[in-house]
Amino acid sequence: MSAIGDQFDLIAFPWLVLLVTEDPIAVGIVLSVSNVPPIFFMLIGGSLVDKYSPRAVMLASNGVRVVLVASLAALVFAELTAVSLIYVFALLKGIADSFYYPANSAMLPRIVPVEFLRQSNAAVQTTTRLSGFVGPAMAGSLIAIFSGGESLGGGGDGTGIGLAFAVVALTLVISSVMLLMMSIARSNTESEDENEEDPGILSSIGDGIRHVRSDSPMLVLFLLIVGMELLMRGPVAVGIPVLGNTRLAEGAFAVGVVTSAYAGGAVLGAILAGSLPAPRRGFGPILVVVFALAGVLMMPFGLLSTMWMAAGITLTIGVMGGYVGILIISWIQSRTPQAMLGRVMSLLMVASVAVSPASIAASGVLIKLSMEWVFIIAGALLATFSIMVGLRHEIRGMRMVEHRDD
Repeated sequence: MSAIGDQFDLIAFPWLVLLVTEDPIAVGIVLSVSNVPPIFFMLIGGSLVDKYSPRAVMLASNGVRVVLVASLAALVFAELTAVSLIYVFALLKGIADSFYYPANSAMLPRIVPVEFLRQSNAAVQTTTRLSGFVGPAMAGSLIAIFSGGESLGGGGDGTGIGLAFAVVALTLVISSVMLLMMSIARSNTESEDENEEDPGILSSIGDGIRHVRSDSPMLVLFLLIVGMELLMRGPVAVGIPVLGNTRLAEGAFAVGVVTSAYAGGAVLGAILAGSLPAPRRGFGPILVVVFALAGVLMMPFGLLSTMWMAAGITLTIGVMGGYVGILIISWIQSRTPQAMLGRVMSLLMVASVAVSPASIAASGVLIKLSMEWVFIIAGALLATFSIMVGLRHEIRGMRMVEHRDD
């Protein structure tokens, strides 16, 4: 259920900023603020997941997020929103998110046999992406119907945005109830750890970093992910709302449809990853080709003037991303000792988000100058970088082996 709330949040936050400020730079700043905390707190979250129950960490995070989002909804309904308050809420929610997502990603390998990880990841991601397919379109429609597209600072109606945040809070409550109803057996690893001396948070994080550094293919994969996030996250996160606000006639509805198209494509990609045989050889080159093609498809995005053309591009990128995303997660989970899963998955997430604040903030400034050239240059750089990384022997030799090296 929380996946639907995440998608409502994805649309509501940037649209609220645009309605209050009508400034793409402010959108970039708010999104950057929400992406800064994971850089510092996600590693702590991963360590706590390995030390305690992933469910306990998820429940604590959900409780904090419910309070924050419900409070923001109330402020929007009361027409008391200001950019400074949005910054504060974005920062605090980013901190709470930092603990939830490592726990969520470490849960599945503890309850599913390793030989079924790829299929199970595909099933989970399909459900999540279906929520992503429905959620943004619903959120965009809700905002378009009730908010009217006027600036809140100019007295516009923010009911739609307030309702969107209320939906986020409700889904988090439902998610917490479902977690409480789950019965998860304690693993043998957790039982053994109780008899060992607690190494401390910093030492535990250091062990996770050393594990990744000792695995050359995993380290290079993380480098590839960092490059992709740096060059794609900002232009897409800031560019799609700005494109909808300035060039697409459907406005907020278009933002929801374009974002949903990516999620719909990712659903198909996840289904393909779970149903087709794993590419045991040539896994690395497949990643490189997908990342490079994503860069090429980005290049004309800023030139588009119709919603359906933009949705077609995000749909195609979504299919490719959904497919390789399942393979990447399953590959990492299958070669990581279970006692290290929380820390390694948190490191993967940090690799994904560490450069996002800079990418988003820079995109907010550059898109105000020229949205067209931001997408052209970022896409070309992503394609070039992916090909260069693909020449490394660690990538060329990557194979899908569905067992865990405990």
